[in-house]
Amino acid sequence: MVETDTDDPAPAPRSRPTLSRLAVASAAMGGVSLPLVCCGAGLSGAIAILLGMMALDRIKSAGGALRGRAVAWSGIVTGLLTVVLSLVWLSAVAELQTEWDRQFAEGVRQTFDARDEETSLVALRSWSAASSESVSAREILAFANGVRDRLGAFDSMTVNSKDVAPDLLGNHMVSYVVNFDFASGRRSGMVTGRLRTAADAWAPTLQIASILLNDPEAPDGVVAFPPRDAKAAGALQDGAAKDGATKDDATKDDATRDDAARTTQEVGT
Repeated sequence: MVETDTDDPAPAPRSRPTLSRLAVASAAMGGVSLPLVCCGAGLSGAIAILLGMMALDRIKSAGGALRGRAVAWSGIVTGLLTVVLSLVWLSAVAELQTEWDRQFAEGVRQTFDARDEETSLVALRSWSAASSESVSAREILAFANGVRDRLGAFDSMTVNSKDVAPDLLGNHMVSYVVNFDFASGRRSGMVTGRLRTAADAWAPTLQIASILLNDPEAPDGVVAFPPRDAKAAGALQDGAAKDGATKDDATKDDATRDDAARTTQEVGT
């Protein structure tokens, strides 16, 4: 009779593999990045892909001690989607900015080139609703004729800088600091525009809100359209006005010194 040893210890239970931290980090990064595509999350999407690939490599080389392949793949997939959608978004934004610049340049040219009722009505379509409520095609024609009489025909325009001012209410403003070239020469100035989205459109369009033209021969040194923006336009001339005032003060001081010198000579004589 064979005796069985019942005192042998039972085999130890096999421990469950540890979840890969790299896989968790990849999934978390990808999940956070995907909703932020429009905020430039392409880089974080690429990081999610890199972490996921590293996690798969660690899991494979761990010999069963690590788990989380599905978690790593979820991070890789969401990261890849983030990168692709970010590239699409950046391309769409670049095309929109190009289109807005074209609308801006076309609207300025149509305004300065208005010569009759028909062309002034065409120019009016380039003005924002907020401005065109009080700006008529007749006023655009009068403005264009006045600029032509003073400076000659409009030739071209060079953009020096552009600044976008977003607004929580959707009233986004774009300001262009430009140089206007007329037949009589170059004048600096500023053009502001509004970005508005029509009810039947998916993308906003840029429409002109005001044109400010620096002209030393104008009463206030600035030709502004619509005229109600003339006071705000004075800010463009503050630097020039201060320089001019400084030069005038210096001239007056020189004249005072000359008069004092002449008086001293006459007394001595």
